[in-house]
Amino acid sequence: MPSLRDFLRLERYLTPSIVRAFYLLLVALIAIFGVINILAAFAAMAYSLLPGIAWLVSSIVCTAVGLLGARILTEVVMVLFKNNEHLAALRKHVEGR
Repeated sequence: MPSLRDFLRLERYLTPSIVRAFYLLLVALIAIFGVINILAAFAAMAYSLLPGIAWLVSSIVCTAVGLLGARILTEVVMVLFKNNEHLAALRKHVEGR
C-alpha cells in the first residue's frame, strides 16, 4: 500500500488512479453525445430521410470510434506508467546487488 511519503517523494504516481476515473468520465460523455446524435438523426429523418440515415450511420460509427479511441489512449497511458514501475523495480534489483 503506497504511503503519502511515496507520493511526495515521487516514488509512486497518483496519475494511474486518476486515469481510470477520466476514462470512465470520457466513456460516459462519448455515450451521452452518441445518444444525443442518434436522437437528432431520428429527428432529421422526419424532414429528409437520406440525410437522416447518413447522420444516423455516422453517429453510430463516430461513437464506436470515439469509445475505441478512448480505450486505446487510456491503455497507452497505463502501459507507460507500468513500464516506469517495471524499470524502477529493475533498477532497484540491479542496484541491490
